[in-house]
Amino acid sequence: MNFKFNKFALVASLVVGFSAKAIPTPEAVEPAFDEDDNPTYIIKYGKGDRLKEDGTPLNLIQINCKGKAVDMVSEDDLEECRGDDSLVEMQYGWMDFATYKGWRAYHAECHVCHGPDAMGSTYAPSLMVSVTQGLSYDDFFNVIMNGRGEDEGAQKGNVMPAYGANTNVAPHVEDIFRYVKARADGKIRRGVRLPKLPKFKEVD
Repeated sequence: MNFKFNKFALVASLVVGFSAKAIPTPEAVEPAFDEDDNPTYIIKYGKGDRLKEDGTPLNLIQINCKGKAVDMVSEDDLEECRGDDSLVEMQYGWMDFATYKGWRAYHAECHVCHGPDAMGSTYAPSLMVSVTQGLSYDDFFNVIMNGRGEDEGAQKGNVMPAYGANTNVAPHVEDIFRYVKARADGKIRRGVRLPKLPKFKEVD
């Protein structure tokens, strides 16, 4: 009995100790749009609300090398950053829930062809590169909803099917664009599980 009590007390103390380390998550934010009324993302920077035992935050959103996203710099810059920690910046925080939903929807339906983290594959182009090169939200929306054949510029043999009737995609196009744009802007590192802000709830 004494052993069981001590074991329980130990577990309880660990839980309390971990909770004491926790940093409050910022409040929910409304899904954002830019000045041209295009869907965009919100990042709240901070130390992260999930901490490892050594106090290091787990909410690592991006790693910058010489002021640029680490997965978007040259090999020469990477080598320089590996040798000089002062050139590296760790960015912690949270993404808005809408962008999180876009990340989740993308990796549920789109990554099979367009690659993990919107980086492209042999089957379909990198969406983050397309957005970087000027793909607008309207064109993004139209292609997803209506598809794209070879006559519209799709790779030969790899046409883009229409997803307008797909209930796993069509309702989430705005959020998918938010995620892809955040990747294109170097705000989300590859392979990350997005730390999300609470879900925004509209008040009637």
